[in-house]
Parts: sequence; structure tokens; C-alpha cells
Amino acid sequence: MSRPDPTHERARDLFDRASDRLDHGMAFRLRRAREAALRPAPAAGGRRLWPAGAAAASILAVGLAWWIPSRTVPDAPGTMPLASEEIESLVMAEDAELYAWLAEAPVASPGEPR
Repeated sequence: MSRPDPTHERARDLFDRASDRLDHGMAFRLRRAREAALRPAPAAGGRRLWPAGAAAASILAVGLAWWIPSRTVPDAPGTMPLASEEIESLVMAEDAELYAWLAEAPVASPGEPR
């Protein structure tokens, strides 16, 4: 077994005598100060990074707007714009296999269990 430490005993006795002489208001303020010191510090990094994040996002948006090609294509001489029927027939021809598969797929009715 370990022997009692005389320094520890003297420090404990000194603390007890000093704390007995404190009034209730001072004890309360010291207790509150101790609790505040032991509380974890709030993270302040999020507020400082907001302007940098906004600047990076705006630079990214400008870069993407510059990089993505324009949707308007100038008409080449001698070409005619496609009619809606022609566009529809092209889409149907491209996706004919998909539409055939969808036509053969089983369809669940609301009353059937899954």
C-alpha cells in the first residue's frame, strides 16, 4: 500500500480553511467561473470560412458558365430547322428498343401484392 503524501494533506487542509472563510456570493462566483473555464470552447472556424466559401462558389459558377458551351447554335446556310414531327420520329427511332421493352414489361395493378 502507498503511504499518505504529507504535501497532499497540507494542501487539502489549506484549501479547506480558505474555502470555509468564503461568503456564499464569492463561492457562487468562483463556482460559475470554474464551470465556464471547463466548458468546451465554441468552434469559431465556421464564421471565418464563410467569405472564402462564397468567393470560391462564385468563381466556380463563373468558370462553369464560361466553360459550358452555349445552347444557341447558329444556323448553317442551307439548313432548315426540324419540324416537331421530324424530331418526334427521330426520338422514336433512337429509343425503339426501350419502348418495345416497356411494352412487354409486367405492370402491377393497385390491388396486387408486391
